[in-house]
Amino acid sequence: MKARYLTFFSYIGTGFRSSEKIWLKENRNLPDPESVQGMMELSLLKLRSLNYPNVTLSSRTDGGVHALKSSAHFDLERYGTQIYDANNISYLMNRYFFVNNIGIIVKQCLRVSDNFNARFNATSRRYLYRLAVLKKDVVIPENVSIANVIPVEEWKRCHFIRLAEFDIEKFKEGAKHLEGYHDFSTFKKFDKLLQHKHNRRELKSVTIRAGKPVVTAHTESRGSAFDYWDIEFHGRAFVHNQIRRMVGTLISVAIGKLQPDDVKVMLQIPSKHSWHSFIQNCPSDGLYLCEVEYDPKDLFYDPDTTVESETLVES
Repeated sequence: MKARYLTFFSYIGTGFRSSEKIWLKENRNLPDPESVQGMMELSLLKLRSLNYPNVTLSSRTDGGVHALKSSAHFDLERYGTQIYDANNISYLMNRYFFVNNIGIIVKQCLRVSDNFNARFNATSRRYLYRLAVLKKDVVIPENVSIANVIPVEEWKRCHFIRLAEFDIEKFKEGAKHLEGYHDFSTFKKFDKLLQHKHNRRELKSVTIRAGKPVVTAHTESRGSAFDYWDIEFHGRAFVHNQIRRMVGTLISVAIGKLQPDDVKVMLQIPSKHSWHSFIQNCPSDGLYLCEVEYDPKDLFYDPDTTVESETLVES
């Protein structure tokens, strides 16, 4: 009996090349321990299902991007009329990750309809970019690295910058132009093979609020050298590198290299030629996939059609 499952999980992106596997000659069954998708498939292989447990991710992210709550679906088949128990799937996957020191945690596993798709059934996604700006009253000599004042607990967890003339109000003003339905071609990493693919997306909201460092009490007692900002993006889907490029553009606005209205022009003339070469594409370290949202009725599976499940034993 075959059944489809949806799993919600978290991971630390610094340990992986990317979220997606590398596809070789369209052979989906090749293992790839350097990707989130590949490691999830390796953990599911421990169940010894009749089929190879191909995992379909809801969101494709670059290496270094973290996930607080991502999702994926997969099919599992076993002999007879029984199916795998969802809670036991979570337990065995987490045990595999823990024993092998892998930064993935499965939060929940649900049985869903056979036509459910973790990617295409998603109604929206929320991303967070964490930015830390050196305070104006903190003076660091030019020949001293900013790393001297970065909390070690925040290593590869936040984007730290030292820009003397950073204006958060200009940053917010530029962000307002990004909201709405636009062609985001200017903010996409150019790919010659996909240059004709449409890049129109709706960015429902951009929320900017004061953040705080994720540090121990010892580090916190010494005071912070940075102002932390949380930039949250809410939309159904995003083009490749869109969020990191948008944040880089807004930083250029905040330091005066661009005017807030220049962001509007970059949207009105969607092209790689509208991208300014001095804009820095922000690193993936500060980017978090916070949540993938679904219509609750899509997650409901009618119990009247559910075959009997039994506690599985790992072989």
